[in-house]
Amino acid sequence: MEGAEEAGAEIAVDSKDLQQHSKAFDKLTDRVEDRQLDSSRVQSAMATIAASRKVDLNAKRLS
Repeated sequence: MEGAEEAGAEIAVDSKDLQQHSKAFDKLTDRVEDRQLDSSRVQSAMATIAASRKVDLNAKRLS
């Protein structure tokens, strides 16, 4: 019976370890997604600024 108790304790430890790894992985991937979102926002803003600048230059040329 002691072997069964030890196996149960090992499974509980492995389960806790897996939960900790899962939480750590979730935090890591959340940060990556946030960074990617920030990066896409920056790229979008840069594209908008470039388009606005182009429109301004064209307007100045036509004036």
